[in-house]
Order: sequence, then structure tokens, then C-alpha cells
Amino acid sequence: MTEKFIPSREVQNHFGAVLDMAKREPVTVTQYGRPVVTLMSHELAQEAQRALAGRRMGEFLRALPLVDAAESLSESDINTLVHELREPAGL
Repeated sequence: MTEKFIPSREVQNHFGAVLDMAKREPVTVTQYGRPVVTLMSHELAQEAQRALAGRRMGEFLRALPLVDAAESLSESDINTLVHELREPAGL
């Protein structure tokens, strides 16, 4: 997929056409020749957000210190802990 760059003035003058283009592939809007924002389909944006969240979670988990007690937890123990964390306090 080749990246498309469009000046902001062209986006202002032809927004509908640029919007249609962004539904098919990402379009990067430039100001003074520099990229400032990328328009893309909602589905592609959600996919990118999930990928970013996954990468950030991986970085977070790798930064956590290892705890010996965690090694002894069973899958059932982990599921119970996650379930407890998801429940609102006091309900």
C-alpha cells in the first residue's frame, strides 16, 4: 500500500473526494509540506488502536518484576483474580 499525501488546502476544497479515498486507504494530510494527520477507515483505525494497545501491554508486562509466587498460580487462580478485579467494589 502506497502512502498518499494531500495538502490541507486540497482537503478543504475536496473533502468528500478525500473522505472517499480515505475509506479505501490511509490518506496523510500535510501542512506546509509536513504530515500532520492521517485519515483512514474506522475499521483500520480500530485495528491500529488494538495493535498499539497490545504492544503497550506487552511493554508494560515485560517491565514488571518477576515474582516467584506468581509461578505457582494455576490458570484457575489467575482467572479468579482477573474476575475479582473486573467486579466493581462492594457489589
